[in-house]
Amino acid sequence: MSRIGEPVGATPGATTGTDSGATAVADEAKAVLEGLVVERESIGGGGGVLVPQFGNTHPATPDGVVSVTFAFTCTGGGEVKLRNEVGGKDVPSAAGTQTCDGSLFQTSVDVSGPAAAIGFLATPVEDDADGGYAYAYYVEKKNLP
Repeated sequence: MSRIGEPVGATPGATTGTDSGATAVADEAKAVLEGLVVERESIGGGGGVLVPQFGNTHPATPDGVVSVTFAFTCTGGGEVKLRNEVGGKDVPSAAGTQTCDGSLFQTSVDVSGPAAAIGFLATPVEDDADGGYAYAYYVEKKNLP
């Protein structure tokens, strides 16, 4: 299990971006997400600086998981369009637009098949978006043994 906001296998505290300002906005978004989400079983997450297009694919969900909550937040005042994918296919019911004001976007995504890959793709509405983002995948439902 990874810490909320840390990519699986990442160096703790590592974010995308190279300067201290970029790291600060990414850390701000991660702190917002950690403060908004009730303790749940995380299967992955991360964050970084808003860029023209970004995303993540978590390679597989744990055995028995049938649905995952995708949580996302961003800062900087712009807007971001979000899409989710399961097994490489779009999940239209999980798409949305998020205002980058530190509020939380959450959606439930059914996982098709065992160990399905789950991911997201985000595109800032304005190319000059300035801010940070954080995301996490949480176990929502499991099959009973």
